[in-house]
Amino acid sequence: MTAIKHFFSKTGDGAWSVAEDGQILFWNGAAVDLLGYSAEEAVNTYCWQLLGGLTPQGEPYCAPNCPVRQNIKQGIPVTSFDVQLRHRSGHYLLTNMSTIPMPPGLDDSFLVHLLRLRQQKRQTYQPFRIYLLGPLVVTRQDGSQVEGPLWNRVKTRALMAYLVMQKGAAVSREQILQMLWPDLGFKAAMHNLNTTVYNLRRSLEPKLEKASQSRYLLYQNGCYRLAGAKEHWLDIDAFECGIRRARQETDPETAVKLYKTALALYRGDYLFDLTDMHSWVRDQQFRLQEIYLTALADLAHLYEKLDAVEEAVDTYQQILAIDCCQETSCRKLMSLFIKLGKRSEAIQVCQRLTQCLADELDILISDQTRVLYEKIRGAV
Repeated sequence: MTAIKHFFSKTGDGAWSVAEDGQILFWNGAAVDLLGYSAEEAVNTYCWQLLGGLTPQGEPYCAPNCPVRQNIKQGIPVTSFDVQLRHRSGHYLLTNMSTIPMPPGLDDSFLVHLLRLRQQKRQTYQPFRIYLLGPLVVTRQDGSQVEGPLWNRVKTRALMAYLVMQKGAAVSREQILQMLWPDLGFKAAMHNLNTTVYNLRRSLEPKLEKASQSRYLLYQNGCYRLAGAKEHWLDIDAFECGIRRARQETDPETAVKLYKTALALYRGDYLFDLTDMHSWVRDQQFRLQEIYLTALADLAHLYEKLDAVEEAVDTYQQILAIDCCQETSCRKLMSLFIKLGKRSEAIQVCQRLTQCLADELDILISDQTRVLYEKIRGAV
């Protein structure tokens, strides 16, 4: 080991030597500076375990029998190559690595790695427009829509939707397996996952030479994530942001315009084409539907303030078409029908509410609604 220290302790490149089995024997000061691991932390560990090397595309590279050691054993020259290495802090650095095979008998080292940081090019993403309200729809920057037989597979779209909702955060393979194939054994589920990942990559980027080179669906350290999360436009983000702006607006007419713009994004319940598959879809679906119904009620109230009675009636009817048990909206609609001189329509609203509450919730209408109903009936 004295010879290795003599040659590489002062070099400006990160340098470390490994035994034939991959155990790190020497770790110089430049490697400490570049990767954050002290010599005490690095020496006697195995290089693939410490550094978790990935290709520039995010595929696993380091392994007990990595390509570098295979080539050296076969007498094949090893040229410098780019590899992502895990810093002590957990993030990955794009580096360029050279390898020097050690002659037998010099010491216990099988090879020495020399490492330098590579100027990491900023990944250029062509952002998608992703629509989750209603069935999943993804359009590219040029306006073309992601489609085709691979995309039409339910698991492909489910994986895309799930990764989108993680907002760029990494998701472990195990978490995805449990979500998509909870009833399968590990081997069968992994086969399905690999197929689904391939299908999604090919759907998003049909012209890829190799699916593993995808710019969007990345695999790192046992986890998948959707790259470029901040660049992609999501309808649910625009929807919720628009509703918040409308609620903060003090001018009723401006608020109406803001509500209408935001509500127009609601093409249907969140991922309704995936509802039967996953509880995480249903949970989000209920939350967004409640926001939608509340916003419709706010809009109807604004129409009432502006004396736009017909528009208010239409809006309350939209609410009841989705949830016939919305008793407050029923009373509002009954009152508006009375204002328009449509008492029979008001009575029918209450009758439908009574039936709906009995069928859906097994309850009776409230005293407040009953009083209004009797008042209307007495005025006929």
